[in-house]
Amino acid sequence: MGRTIATFRELVEQELQSWERVFGRALRREERACFAAMFNRVRLYIQACTYEFPVHAMDAINVTVGLDHEIRLRAMEARLGINLETQWMDSRPLSVSRRNDAVADPAGREPETPPAD
Repeated sequence: MGRTIATFRELVEQELQSWERVFGRALRREERACFAAMFNRVRLYIQACTYEFPVHAMDAINVTVGLDHEIRLRAMEARLGINLETQWMDSRPLSVSRRNDAVADPAGREPETPPAD
């Protein structure tokens, strides 16, 4: 007797082919390479996905892509010697310019008044 259910590796391949047919055609060449690389990195987590074996393969693929990005972001932070989490979670107020309309009205230029009706 043969298998009645596809392996997760086969499901990833099917999803990749499906997405490449429609979504991939709309991407530029360099974007297609990144898209393929993203799906290739999903293969690193096949064992965990097989253990979970979700009803929809894209659920596991999305989680693995997010996990991989998080791991790679943490590695970059470590190499750069920064911690973005503490920067984003800083509770100090943002500095506010003395003039609230500094962006709307650049210095040295008077705002134009609309013509009266």
